[in-house]
Amino acid sequence: MSLTSLITHSRRYGSDPSFVLLGGGNTSYKEGNILYVKASGYALGTIDESGFVRMDLGKLEHIWGKQYSSDDEAREDEVLKDMMDCRLEGETARPSVEALLHALLPFPYVIHLHPALVNGLTCAQKGKEAVARLFPEALWIELVKPGFILANTVRTRMAEQKRKTGRVSSLIFLQNHGIFVGGQSLEEIETLYDSLMQKIASQLIRKPDFTPLKADASKVEVIKRDLGPLTSEPILFSWNKEFAHYLQDENHFHAVGSSFTPDHIVYAGFKPLWVGEGQDVISAFEQFTSEHGVSPKIVCVQNLGVFSLGEKPMPLFLDTVSIAVYTESFGGPRFMDDAMIDFIRNWEVEKYRSSVAAK
Repeated sequence: MSLTSLITHSRRYGSDPSFVLLGGGNTSYKEGNILYVKASGYALGTIDESGFVRMDLGKLEHIWGKQYSSDDEAREDEVLKDMMDCRLEGETARPSVEALLHALLPFPYVIHLHPALVNGLTCAQKGKEAVARLFPEALWIELVKPGFILANTVRTRMAEQKRKTGRVSSLIFLQNHGIFVGGQSLEEIETLYDSLMQKIASQLIRKPDFTPLKADASKVEVIKRDLGPLTSEPILFSWNKEFAHYLQDENHFHAVGSSFTPDHIVYAGFKPLWVGEGQDVISAFEQFTSEHGVSPKIVCVQNLGVFSLGEKPMPLFLDTVSIAVYTESFGGPRFMDDAMIDFIRNWEVEKYRSSVAAK
């Protein structure tokens, strides 16, 4: 059964942190009029058949003939309701928000991942130009609101590309998000991923260096003790060569001081807390919480190290740093803008993902 093969490939990619972290990414398979797509809240690395939702492709196509609200929240609620109605009888799981996009792509198999190496392009100042040079057949989708707006934008661009070239690209790069790869077989998609990763790697001026460094243990323990009462999560600490580079001063910290993709917001917060050398960590923490209405999940202390409130934020901050390093080869970092960050923070879909991620 082809779904069994999709599960095998999904687990392989989902277990490889160079391709996807935690609950990020999604995959799909089309068979006749049925779309099998990853359900929201399931991690690719451990997914099984229960992690896929069966959906009616014909009903999904009818969504494009409907008129939705111009209000962001109302529109996404309306689209979600219609997508839930597209599930086959007996399905109870919530489909990925990108199910509509998966349904659009004219390939039996689609694998959407968030490799840091790829996001070194999609989150770079000159990423669009680099993609045009390295992958001239690919589609580049600028930063747009996820959900219905993203799917509709891809739908429009695919139609334009098909009119001009007679075909639709199997590679879609999404600014500040990741990449969709479609194919007639999973082996074809695997070959495409291997090729594009090698091609991007060949353009790098440097790679991340996470060689561990020795930190001031007494200072680390004091901060852990102070942060302890502020969270029920375990407090992790890390100090390495890349952290030392970005935490030497606020100017260097700017390159890792915001959100590259929605996944970073879901798992590591919309931005890390910067604490200057000699500054009181608790005062900075409380000020951050007061200003933003949420507590930081990552605390960066100048010339000391990075503290993670919980196990999940740290790998996403490492991913942020990796992306920042890779962007150096393509014009430097470009974060999501403030309006998009606010949209993601307040979007019901990502609040749902955050609630699942917290379990």
